[in-house]
Amino acid sequence: MIQGETPKAGGRAVRSSPACRWRRGTVAVATLVVALGTACGAGESPQQSSEVVLSIGLAGAGRGDGLNQLVLQLTSDSLIRSGPDGRIEEMLASDWSVDPDGTAVTVTLRQDVTFHDGSPLTAHDVKTTLDQARQSAYRVGRDPLLSDIESIKIMGLDQVRIALSRPSGQMLLPALGIYIVKQRGEGESIPSGPFILEPDTVEETTLRVNPNYYQGRSDIDTVRIKTFSSVRNAWAAMMRSEIDFLYDVPIGARQFVEADPSVRVFSLDTPYAYALLFNTSRPPFDDPRVRVALSYAVDRHAVLDRAFRGHGSITSGLWTSHWVYGGKELIYGYDPQRADRLLSEAGLYLPTETQAAGIEGFPNRLRFETLVGLDLAPMEPIALIMQQQLRQIGVDMETDAKPLFVDVAAQLLGDDWDAALVPLNMARNLSRLYAFWHSSQPLFDAGFNQADAALDRLRSSVTEEDVVSSAGAFQQIMFDQAPGIFLNRPEQARAVSRRFIVPDTPERDIIETLWQWQVDEGWSTK
Repeated sequence: MIQGETPKAGGRAVRSSPACRWRRGTVAVATLVVALGTACGAGESPQQSSEVVLSIGLAGAGRGDGLNQLVLQLTSDSLIRSGPDGRIEEMLASDWSVDPDGTAVTVTLRQDVTFHDGSPLTAHDVKTTLDQARQSAYRVGRDPLLSDIESIKIMGLDQVRIALSRPSGQMLLPALGIYIVKQRGEGESIPSGPFILEPDTVEETTLRVNPNYYQGRSDIDTVRIKTFSSVRNAWAAMMRSEIDFLYDVPIGARQFVEADPSVRVFSLDTPYAYALLFNTSRPPFDDPRVRVALSYAVDRHAVLDRAFRGHGSITSGLWTSHWVYGGKELIYGYDPQRADRLLSEAGLYLPTETQAAGIEGFPNRLRFETLVGLDLAPMEPIALIMQQQLRQIGVDMETDAKPLFVDVAAQLLGDDWDAALVPLNMARNLSRLYAFWHSSQPLFDAGFNQADAALDRLRSSVTEEDVVSSAGAFQQIMFDQAPGIFLNRPEQARAVSRRFIVPDTPERDIIETLWQWQVDEGWSTK
């Protein structure tokens, strides 16, 4: 309970403290330190008012970095954002243009934006934030196009011109989806989002409404983010009306959550696909026939049904709803006979009973080891299903389970691995394709360079027609060369108490519209 509040029925509270009692502080989000504060207008006086409080429950993997990311989403705004189909949409930027030769991008800012300290958004703030981003190894690793920025020139209070070292303006645009902040002192920065972090909270993270948010003040006065050791505990808290919003509903609990009439479940297509990546620098995976054969040997529908209970889709490893693909998707069907034939053509014959007499277990034509992360729940079930399916064509996939984000990630930087089961960002932002699949990038060392030429063309595309052509060529190469077995894109689910009216925004994460949620005053009587 916040100091100065007294409980009130229905999860609300009466606030008797002044509405402008804010304190500055920080939140540990990697290297980003956010200092927050706001001021009351002249003549305002404290008064009692009904306060709308929204409590969010995070569990398990939703804690730690997940908490930091959620806080950033609710307190910060980016320059632009990618829509569900990959098209660029305005946020803090109201307009942008790419020079005809693709070597410069001009961005115009909204003129009604203020930061949490009341100061206006200016071109200087954008330049400072972008300069820091392009000098950050982490940011450039995620969006290599940032390294193409040669200089940023301030063009008045509301415009910047970004000069590039190569004609990559079309591809740079998605990489500009960066949270813009105002720098205040060393290591301190102030965002402009719909909510303001209240510092020094211990048991839960508290956000207060930004009364001067440029898109309009939220009806939600306070957001409280509580963390739980398990999803079961978080769900139990929701059943006791201790939280209003379960951030991530696990697949195993979804049917029970959906059956509860007091909550509404929202599904979201995640930007991740589970894939078995091959080390193509190591035999036999240096032979594309072997990789293609194993791609035909996996029944993705069975993986979807058994590991994800049908909540997801079959994927090619690309965000095929992206406008550049025109809805075209290249996916391997399940064809074990074809897989058997291709393996034999590659010289990997299924042993006869006589030849297999000395082999322990079962006759196998190929044995390899797969790194499997322990951090994500679906990993081991997926690996088990694939083991069973590959065994039908005489392939033995052994598993080496270890922490994904520590041990597996470190091992992928070297050459000592055969295959790895990973969640793969499918790149609604096309520059992420370059970051992951171009052989010059340090994300992992798989020896795959067959897509370099297509990715280089994509990076230097000048027109939208060039982008479509290069992206289509890359898509075809990924299918023909099969650097991994692309499996499924899982569905994420969030549960919200029906006490809140959530805007209907198909294909968008409801987090993006949280500031627009309203209280259904009549829900308790329904």
